[in-house]
Amino acid sequence: MNAGWDALLAGVLLLLVAVATGWALYAQALRVDRLHRQVLGSRATLETQLVHRAQAAAELAASGCLDADSSHLLSRAAHDALECEAPLVEDGLDPSSVAPDPDVHMRTRAAVESDLSRVSRAVLDPQTRCELMGDPLAAQCLSRLDRAGYRLVLARRFHDTHVSETRRLRRSWVVRLFRLAGRAPLPGTFDMDDDLGPEHPPARHDEERA
Repeated sequence: MNAGWDALLAGVLLLLVAVATGWALYAQALRVDRLHRQVLGSRATLETQLVHRAQAAAELAASGCLDADSSHLLSRAAHDALECEAPLVEDGLDPSSVAPDPDVHMRTRAAVESDLSRVSRAVLDPQTRCELMGDPLAAQCLSRLDRAGYRLVLARRFHDTHVSETRRLRRSWVVRLFRLAGRAPLPGTFDMDDDLGPEHPPARHDEERA
């Protein structure tokens, strides 16, 4: 009788351990999935901020407040960013994004957006900024571009933080051993030049409001 009860008790304990282990693995899999969704959510926000920045740059270029050469350079960089069809990050995590055709040469989105950053810094040097601030229309356009640029920095920071958290979790032995990430690709960061330069006045103000 005692042997039978011992076997039953052992069986119940094993069942409880199996259930607890299964639940823990399920919870970990849900956490991985949640992090993937956070990456995609922050990526959508980043996409929005990139569009806002390019639109603000195009508006400034079309305002007539810059010289002809500067307007042309800024307008071209802004429209290149708005018209770029490359995915934000080519990691395949977003099922709705279209994978680039390997037979078609296309610049990466990061390269196009980095060009806009560099052109903006070159065109809007300290002297030009000082001159633009003396004109109400130019000051308004410049302020919009500055705010968009700073919000872009924040959006990219949040996105890359979520990516780092996801990659760190997916490197754990539990996730790798039990394949809790399924077939989901490993997310990648968005590596672009988003340096605002030393002449970015609204950064502190925007940070306090964020």
